[in-house]
Amino acid sequence: MRLRILSLTIAAALATGCTTVNVAEIATPAAAAKVEVPAEKNIVLRAASKLYAAFRSKGFVAKTSREKLQSAASILLNGLEERALTSDTDYAAQNYSKSVVMEDIIFATQHVSRTANAAEIYFELSESGKKLREELGSLESALLSSREASLSFESVVGTESAEFQTLKSEVDRLKRVTDQFGRRVRDRTAADSAVRRGEISELNGEIS
Repeated sequence: MRLRILSLTIAAALATGCTTVNVAEIATPAAAAKVEVPAEKNIVLRAASKLYAAFRSKGFVAKTSREKLQSAASILLNGLEERALTSDTDYAAQNYSKSVVMEDIIFATQHVSRTANAAEIYFELSESGKKLREELGSLESALLSSREASLSFESVVGTESAEFQTLKSEVDRLKRVTDQFGRRVRDRTAADSAVRRGEISELNGEIS
């Protein structure tokens, strides 16, 4: 397991543009947990940001505010019906050739895969009590962008190609790891609330 995490970490760091990897710090989860990763070095935030920027510049997704993306992604994670998620991009209207669309699908798949890899690594290496709210927000935005992109491609070439199926598989993997972040955030929030309730109850007891 440690070997898998190490290899995935190095791969994700390279994929997200990090030029230096300190193997001594990432060799074990315990070692990594001792190092607070600055936001600019956070592989999840970096990968998700690159995905959204690339998809928007390519016209795969609409230029939508982050808040709207996260709100819509939250609905998606809680069981949004397939037909309810629609994209308002004009990718299909560009009349790209099938070969160009296939190249775009492969390009999109690479970004989705890198983001999922980064999220899986970061989740495994993070302490159970670590707050992951910022990472969750970025992943939600990346997930919805990925889903919107896949709908854009589907409207042009359908779902039968191997390239599209690979993209769909990677989007599903991104959804699974985003779900993990969501559960961690909810569990942490519940635990913090329980502690606060206990402190209030104890204070009330002292006063009475």
